[in-house]
Amino acid sequence: MFTKVLLLFIIQTWMTNNVHACSCFGLQHPQSQFCSADYVFQGKVTKEQLIPGPPDDTANNFAIWKYTFRIIFKMKGVTEGVGKEIVIQTAGNGALCGVRFTVGQSYILMGGNNSDGKKTIGLCDFIRQRSSLSPFQTTYLFTRGSNSYNLNCRRGCNKIGPESKGCKYQPGNTNDTPTICLAKNALCKRVRRRCRWVNNETCS
Repeated sequence: MFTKVLLLFIIQTWMTNNVHACSCFGLQHPQSQFCSADYVFQGKVTKEQLIPGPPDDTANNFAIWKYTFRIIFKMKGVTEGVGKEIVIQTAGNGALCGVRFTVGQSYILMGGNNSDGKKTIGLCDFIRQRSSLSPFQTTYLFTRGSNSYNLNCRRGCNKIGPESKGCKYQPGNTNDTPTICLAKNALCKRVRRRCRWVNNETCS
């Protein structure tokens, strides 16, 4: 019993003293995030709830924020129907990559499922409001045809990065104009049995 209490104390002390900031690896391409996400949907926040940690957890290192969303449009990994509610949870503070949402606002989320099957979201995941999307991104997200993230992920066009043969991308550079252009405009599309960029003409 003493060993368990001591271990919990050490973990709490480490998290309180050593977790300073959430670190994300550059600007990921939205299609990469879509392909790897367990779920993708657009929804409106209807409820916010904080599940607190222990009484001495003043930094919310062990707390969990739970957000209830009413589904507006579902793209992937969501069994609930449009108009139904779904709960997404996130870490208790920003240092642990927790994210806060505004009740009444609508967001597009690409997140994962934890070991208990609960849907989670973090600062490094894709979180956007529809008004911030480019016209190309809107098409890729809200359609299911040949010019969609959904279909091209299922067709195997999920290897987007520095080593990709047809869809090279440098995710680590958030200030690089070609990188930003590819994220906003380009689709890694299956064309004649290989994946390659389309709509990337202005991104060189």
